[in-house]
Amino acid sequence: MILTEKDIKNQDKVIGLRQVVRCIKSNQLRCVLIATDVDEHIKQEIVAKSTAKDIPYVIKFTQKKLGEIAEIDVKCATLGLLK
Repeated sequence: MILTEKDIKNQDKVIGLRQVVRCIKSNQLRCVLIATDVDEHIKQEIVAKSTAKDIPYVIKFTQKKLGEIAEIDVKCATLGLLK
């Protein structure tokens, strides 16, 4: 899946680990983005949960860049694009 910053900014999304995990469990996401520099155990958790629900994931951008894309003032480990 090829996603540009513009594509992500124009989508409804959830931001942060807890919200993304909650939405994965309730099958509300069409894609999950994971920062390249996130802690390995967090990355593994999100990948496992996404895979279990057949939700595609993309490991792209740094936490700082994901935060900018999400238009928040802090770093962002993960965000989910809503269906």
